Amino acid sequence: MRYFTKFGLVLLLAVFSVVAILVITFSGIAFGAGKNMTVKPDSNSVANLVPITSQANNDLDVSKPVSNKIVANTPSPTSTLAPSPTPTSTPVPSYPKPSQEIPLVGQPTPVTFTGKGQLSDRTFFSTLLNKNMSYRIYLPPGYDSSQQRYPVLYMLHGYSGKDEEWTWYNLPTTVDSMITSGKAKPFIVVMPTGEQEYWMDHPNDGPKWAEYVAKEVVDYIDGNYRTIPLKESRAIGGLSMGGNGALQISMNYPGIFGVVGAHSPTMRTYAQKLPWWGDESWFAQNDPIQLAKTSDYIGQVKLWIDIGLNDQTWRPRALELKQVLEDRHISFTWTDYPGDHVPQYWTDHVGDYLTWYAANLDFKTP
Repeated sequence: MRYFTKFGLVLLLAVFSVVAILVITFSGIAFGAGKNMTVKPDSNSVANLVPITSQANNDLDVSKPVSNKIVANTPSPTSTLAPSPTPTSTPVPSYPKPSQEIPLVGQPTPVTFTGKGQLSDRTFFSTLLNKNMSYRIYLPPGYDSSQQRYPVLYMLHGYSGKDEEWTWYNLPTTVDSMITSGKAKPFIVVMPTGEQEYWMDHPNDGPKWAEYVAKEVVDYIDGNYRTIPLKESRAIGGLSMGGNGALQISMNYPGIFGVVGAHSPTMRTYAQKLPWWGDESWFAQNDPIQLAKTSDYIGQVKLWIDIGLNDQTWRPRALELKQVLEDRHISFTWTDYPGDHVPQYWTDHVGDYLTWYAANLDFKTP
């Protein structure tokens, strides 16, 4: 009996050991199956555990999860692309149109000069003066091969000169050199004809030489060349009689020229009047000094005045204008250079003039 009891205990322990081994084995299989599950959402967005491909797990029943923990499968966020902006064309700048159309007629006559731009002579018909008027024009390098617009400098000649006078003082070659060397941005230079009429509108309904410049020449150039037709991009300057003209025209026709230069201006007194001049009332309307005493516009322009230290004939009146401007607290550039009222003076300083114009013209297009 004791032997049987011992034998029975041994047998019972052996059975328990076999059962334990079987339990451990099947537990390991179940655990392995759970590790090889992936989450796959059904149509109700609840996660079903689906085995990944494994030959060892093909016979497992995976219709039920091996765990009571359900893991939801969160769908990957879908990126929403912003709508592409509707392509828009670059707006074309709007410029004021010339008040009158003056056609470009004939062919230019090229003028030989040592530069990379173009220098030529042309004519157009002036209705105000009732005759053909000549002008010389400088176009910067690249004008013909681009669609660029350019500021314009109008340079008036003196009493003894004509439209080619500024060429005598090397203006075209100097401006061309400045542009090609990168010292100045490209701009157009126009040198019109004013004969010996002091660039003034004559009294008693006579020829309108100031209006011819401010209206006809400017409209003609703006209508036939690629200019920036705005006052900030339009300068007027001149020497001697032309310096007087630049001052007077800018004040009598405000809003057209935003940059003004007077180089050795010959501002005559009424006692120095020319035979065709009108009375003192007419003189007051055309004298730069008297105009500067009341003009609002002279304070709105960029203004340059220079006069030779030895220019004794015209220096006193220039100093008088300087005092008027200072009394009115008007900003301007005043320069005294050694020299007299002679061609060498303007030749020596044409580069200074052009540097100032280039720095003060507006090259921006709207």
